[in-house]
Amino acid sequence: MPDAWDSGLRVSIKNTVDLSKIQKAVKKAQCEILVGFPSGRQHVPTLHKNAEGKYEGYNGESVSEIKPVETAELAKALHFGTASIPARPFLEDGIESKKAELKKALEEEAKKAINGGQANWDKVGTMAVGAVQELVRGDYYKSNVPNSEKTKEYKGSDRPLIDGGDLINSLVYVKEGRIAEAGTGKADSAEKEA
Repeated sequence: MPDAWDSGLRVSIKNTVDLSKIQKAVKKAQCEILVGFPSGRQHVPTLHKNAEGKYEGYNGESVSEIKPVETAELAKALHFGTASIPARPFLEDGIESKKAELKKALEEEAKKAINGGQANWDKVGTMAVGAVQELVRGDYYKSNVPNSEKTKEYKGSDRPLIDGGDLINSLVYVKEGRIAEAGTGKADSAEKEA
């Protein structure tokens, strides 16, 4: 007589999951993309003519008196503010303004990598840089944190964060430890490929 617990069904379990393949796929899908300004790059200030037709800096200093500043330092002062400049957190606000689109793009590229395809992280980095540039070039800060009257008079413009465009045009993204210029997707030749 057969055992009451013996149904005749036999189950065999085989290890069909290769953990190393899963780990490789997850590692391949991981990418950190940072948006900002590389250190070491000098900001090129926009000079304006005063009433006498001479070029001068914001506080009336002559061209020879203008102190050089790194683009990253200028961006930091504009982003977080100083004693005389109101904070305009344009990096965070720009990314936040396109959060849904960026999240969708990140998910799509991660799926490609996990499924064995080639993820286009440059696409996501370029989208992130574009989101920040679009916000800065738009009217958001003009409406919410406008320039002072002194700044408007000096620049001849009421557009915050943009004078000649050097700062916002030098915005880049970094992925996997490489610097890639916005819109090109090409790694800086001084950096080694990851």
